[in-house]
Amino acid sequence: TGAMVGGIALFFSLETVDFLQMTYLTLFGFVLAILDTPFLKSVKIVTESRMYVGKYVQFVTRVTGKGVTLVFLGSALFMTMWDNVEGAFMEFLAVVLCLFPTVVGLCAIAIGLLKSSKLDKARRMLETTIDQRYNHFAQTYHGPQGGLTMAEFNAMTMENGGYKFEPLDLKLVFNALVSNPSWRGGPMGNDDWVIPRQDLWEWVKGGIVLL
Repeated sequence: TGAMVGGIALFFSLETVDFLQMTYLTLFGFVLAILDTPFLKSVKIVTESRMYVGKYVQFVTRVTGKGVTLVFLGSALFMTMWDNVEGAFMEFLAVVLCLFPTVVGLCAIAIGLLKSSKLDKARRMLETTIDQRYNHFAQTYHGPQGGLTMAEFNAMTMENGGYKFEPLDLKLVFNALVSNPSWRGGPMGNDDWVIPRQDLWEWVKGGIVLL
């Protein structure tokens, strides 16, 4: 909203370069809106857009990445509007419209880092046991091409370290760990997300992953 207001003001004041920057910020905000909108889930173009964003710009689908993006958008929008718009009302709009996404972004970064730290503690507990315990938990999708469902992943981290994740947190975890976007909705097209065995091994043997 702020980028659109600023963009219209800059367009009529013939500030071409800053208008292009506002257009860029508007498009970036539109991408975030597509990811977060609770509406139009059944619309094909919205579903496909989410899939492509998750595949090529996965950074903005994570809590930490979305927070960094919001801070960047809020800061860039404020600097552009403050330097180019005139009048007390427009300056007031610049503060109000830019402060909200910046604060939300900072909160998102803090929450993302806390959740990432919990996930990394669970990862370290699995480093020495994953080879022996994986087959015990992989009951739905067996074999080297199989994987763990959310319930199986939760049971494994709970037994090995006592780390339990809420349903919404599990979606954040799987969104970050699963490399193939099609598996984030379940390999059979259902809603039960699955983390493939290879992705699970790469995470356990790797380092911290930001949610």
